[in-house]
Amino acid sequence: MLSSIIGQEVKEATVLNPDILPDFVLGKFPRLDIHCVLDDGSEIDVEMQGTRQHDDQIARSVFYAASLAKNSVKKGMSYMQMPRVHQIMFMDFTATKDDEFYHSYSLRDDKTFTLLSNLLQIHFIELPKLKMSKSVSELEFWAMMVKSGGSEATLKELGKIDKLKEDYTMATALLNTISSSQQEWERKFAFESAEMDRISAIEYATRQGIAQGAHENAISNAMNFLRMGLPAEQVAQGVGLPLEEVLQLL
Repeated sequence: MLSSIIGQEVKEATVLNPDILPDFVLGKFPRLDIHCVLDDGSEIDVEMQGTRQHDDQIARSVFYAASLAKNSVKKGMSYMQMPRVHQIMFMDFTATKDDEFYHSYSLRDDKTFTLLSNLLQIHFIELPKLKMSKSVSELEFWAMMVKSGGSEATLKELGKIDKLKEDYTMATALLNTISSSQQEWERKFAFESAEMDRISAIEYATRQGIAQGAHENAISNAMNFLRMGLPAEQVAQGVGLPLEEVLQLL
C-alpha cells in the first residue's frame, strides 16, 4: 500500500508505535495513528480521518508533516542526512473540489512549479470519491481496502480483480489476523476487568467491615465514658464521633 502511495518500492516498514492505545497525548504534540520508518530511512505518518473537524484537515496535515520532519532529525545528524517524510491522510470526506481521489503535495515554486525538495510530501486520499470497477489501479485497490472497513461485500468484489488477487489474498489474511487479535484482546480485557471488579468488591467490603467495626467500638466507648459522667463534648472529641451522635446516646 505504501509503495503505491509514495511511488517507490518499499521492501520493509517498521512500525514505531505498534500499540495504538485508546487515549490522547495532551498539549501540542501530535498523536500519530501509524508512524513507521522504511528500509531507506524515510518516515511515514498514516492518519485515518473519519469526520471533518472544523475544516482543519489541511492545517492538521501540514502540522503533522512539519512535526514529523523536525523529529526525524536525530542528534548528531547533518541537514544532508535528513530523511524523507510522507504524511498520508485517508479521509472519509472530501477536502478538494475536483473528482480526483488522490492528491500529492510537495515543496514547489509557485510560478514554475519546479520542485524545491522531495524531503516532505503530503498525500490526501479522499475515500468518498472512489468508485468500484473491474479495472482499478493499485492505489485505488488499497484505498478501497481501507474504505471497506472489512465489509464482506466490498472484499468479495475486490477479490474478482485478477491482477491484484495476490495482494487481495495477503490483505484479507492480514485483516483476519487483526480481527482475531482484536477478539483475543477483548476477551483478555473482559477477563481482566471482571477480575479487577472482583478484587475491588472484596476490598470495598473489607473497608466497609473495618469501618463498621470501628464505628461500633467508638459508640461502645462513648457510652462508657458518658456513664462515667464525662461531658458529651469531651467524649465526642475523645472517641472521634460527631457531637450530635454522642448526644443521641444520652
